[in-house]
Amino acid sequence: MKIAVCDDEKVYRYEIIDLLNMYAAENNIILNVTEFDDGRKLVTSKTVFDMIFLDHQMRDLNGLDTIKSIREKNIDTKVVFVSSYSDIVFDSMKYNAYRFIVKPVSREKLYEAMDSALEMSSSERKLIVKDENYNESIVVYEKDIIYAQADNVYTYIITDEGTYRYPYNLSALEEELDSGGFFRTNRSYIVNLEHINSYDKTGITLSNGHKAVISRAKYKDFNACYLNYIKRSASR
Repeated sequence: MKIAVCDDEKVYRYEIIDLLNMYAAENNIILNVTEFDDGRKLVTSKTVFDMIFLDHQMRDLNGLDTIKSIREKNIDTKVVFVSSYSDIVFDSMKYNAYRFIVKPVSREKLYEAMDSALEMSSSERKLIVKDENYNESIVVYEKDIIYAQADNVYTYIITDEGTYRYPYNLSALEEELDSGGFFRTNRSYIVNLEHINSYDKTGITLSNGHKAVISRAKYKDFNACYLNYIKRSASR
């Protein structure tokens, strides 16, 4: 999950980044966090972020103008507005802000926003893949992926509807997928946590009956990741 933290005050940027790192560690997921000290740098960034934590009062380009510019580029990233001024909450809603958090940012508020975003990500996110039977490109929702398997320079995506080819290697797919809902079990497999029926130290049995291999070195991290996923799911 790619996240931007934009605030011209270093202390507040670090506060949010520290909480994000804590969240990632507790949930055993990967968050790629990029920090910006003004809105203009964020707007001109070529990276498409899944989520942005955005301050309101910044020099040069304030938060409202920043989110306006982002929306004008038709970017539907989730924007969490962070401000000491609660009275601008209604202005932020004009630009479809995902959450509004009053400074100082509390652990509970940030964790709630992250839990909700991860839950929505799996139902919204899509991949472009190749249907080799009909020689055409199609859209597959992440939530429908059961697992992915490496095949040299390509990767095969397995769903209940069929098997499709992803045009890049497994590492590239791992970067693109929502890290809160998937886990790479070894060099060859990525599994969707939602489609796990059972598992032990030798492998993971998935909803379609296939068993994905899990390496001995990965088992402890996988077990922690899956248990955290179950806890998050139960609290929704």
